[in-house]
Amino acid sequence: MSGGPAVRVSIESTCEKQVQEVALDGTETYLPPLSMSQNLSKLAQRIDFSQGTDSEEDGVESEPRDRDREWGTVKFQPSLWPWDSVRNNLRSALTEMCVLYDVLSVVKEKKYMALDPVSQDPSAGKAPQVFQLISKKKSLATAAQLLLKGAEKLTKSVAENQENRRQRDFNSELLRLRSQWKLRKVGDKILGDLSYRSAGSLFPHHGTFEVIKNTDIDLDKKLPEDYCPLDVQIPSDLEGSAYIKVSIQKQAPDIGDLGTVNLFRRPPKTKAGTQLWHGKLEAAQNVLLCKEIFAQLSREAVQIKSQIPHIVVKNQIISQPFPGLQLSISLCHSTGEKKNHRASPEKPKPDDHLYVLEHNLHQMMREVSCC
Repeated sequence: MSGGPAVRVSIESTCEKQVQEVALDGTETYLPPLSMSQNLSKLAQRIDFSQGTDSEEDGVESEPRDRDREWGTVKFQPSLWPWDSVRNNLRSALTEMCVLYDVLSVVKEKKYMALDPVSQDPSAGKAPQVFQLISKKKSLATAAQLLLKGAEKLTKSVAENQENRRQRDFNSELLRLRSQWKLRKVGDKILGDLSYRSAGSLFPHHGTFEVIKNTDIDLDKKLPEDYCPLDVQIPSDLEGSAYIKVSIQKQAPDIGDLGTVNLFRRPPKTKAGTQLWHGKLEAAQNVLLCKEIFAQLSREAVQIKSQIPHIVVKNQIISQPFPGLQLSISLCHSTGEKKNHRASPEKPKPDDHLYVLEHNLHQMMREVSCC
């Protein structure tokens, strides 16, 4: 062969149909050949517009590599509608141009920026006044209901706060009561003890009081200054005040009472700042103490042997320690019921108490104990 320049020869595949699928029986399914437009779009996709063609040498050197890239792109290019990329680029360019035109038109022409007035319905102003009044009434009723609901919630919250405060005050007051008196819980009740059993007393009176919660106050009104959330309920026979009266008299016409002493006199009124339950419990315990002392004196007066027997009548003990001298010991117990009797006097009932029988019974008890 001659040593002349080599001639490039481009070899293209024949127009044979490509096999798409081979069935199990050996039947082959072929792909239809490309049409003219499809073939043209296939060739157009091989063109790389981003790469310049300044020198022929660069083109010659990069031609094999471009072919490999083009064949790769063709091999992995998904099936698209012909000229789809060109259509998308033209559409985006048209959109940008339209936007630019609109912006320039708005900037140049001021009429595009004018504000149009809001159109009103002419029939709205011709509505009857009755409908307007009804709508206003409904609006006011809705607002009133909301306000009433809010007021009810506020009232409930205030009542709950006051109830919680009263509960805290009751607990603190109960703690103070427990620090001064013996308390125990029996079921739902809180009971206290007024007796002197812890000191060795054998008096049969139980001396039990009950602690209750003060619920007589009205939450809507202002609390008084002497309000106490705790109250005590003492037995009816221990209410009021009691004391023991000792009197010595000489049985002579010219000499009367030689002296009178009141033991365990009612204490003075409670000072300011002292709780009501404290005074009531002290007074009830004082009554219990006076009753226990008088019961013990009555028992001893019956048991002691004397030439002149001692007389125990009702709440009074009469004795003659010396001839012509009389000793009288009395238990005085007063309650608040006397004031009510003074306000509404009633007919005095006859006294059915038989003092002679009582004295004889005491004397018989003394004789039995001596035997």
